[in-house]
Amino acid sequence: MLFAPGHKAWLLAIAFGVGAAPIPARADYPVAPDVVVFCEPTLQHAIADVAALWRNETGVPVRIFTSPTWALLQQISHHARDDVLIGEGDTTAADATEQHLIKAETLRRSWRNRLIVAALPKAGSGSLAGLAGMEPIAIVDPPVAVAGAEGKKALQSLGLWDVVQANAVGVVDTADAAFLLEQGKVRLALVYTTDAAADPSLAVTDRLPDASYGPIVYWVAEPQHSLSPNAGKFIAFLHQTDAQERLRADGLEVLP
Repeated sequence: MLFAPGHKAWLLAIAFGVGAAPIPARADYPVAPDVVVFCEPTLQHAIADVAALWRNETGVPVRIFTSPTWALLQQISHHARDDVLIGEGDTTAADATEQHLIKAETLRRSWRNRLIVAALPKAGSGSLAGLAGMEPIAIVDPPVAVAGAEGKKALQSLGLWDVVQANAVGVVDTADAAFLLEQGKVRLALVYTTDAAADPSLAVTDRLPDASYGPIVYWVAEPQHSLSPNAGKFIAFLHQTDAQERLRADGLEVLP
């Protein structure tokens, strides 16, 4: 299996989060007004865009750190500094609530992402069905991440899993899939809509049918031990009209 360099920051983040000294969770703890945000890697570009809008309006910086949601919860459980958590999946939201890692009253199911197949325009035209089995495709390994597990379901539903798998390059996340595509190592990559929106060099060749895989949803909440006085304000800002429009442009569907 190939692993692309430069996309393993979340592994280091896990080690840092687990080994970090606990931060005192006191209301009078001296802290800058900055907002620390933990989110899924595929959301980094979208959240950075909204953070820029927020800073222009308030002057308050936002610090964004990314890892898979399970790793973010591990870090928070060891009292790593976080003021706003954006996680993936209803199950992880329930786990975070049950473990008292987040303030349940702040939990909000907010956005949906979708799976697509991307290519480089200069590589020529071609669809997933037409190129499956003949050209290499980068896909996230199913046991590793949601994009892989749901991507497998979608390809099985389309009757393409076996033929795609025969010439697939397994990766640990969609950033790696996009990286291999950009490097010319594969002809296609199964990624998120947000990945394609963040990289203008990628062209969408296929949108996997919604019914072929489970909804990929994101929620936002304030961790139990958030320190920034602006945490709740930033969460509210994420759901304002200007921010929602920016998130739509970055590939997210805003949930009602």
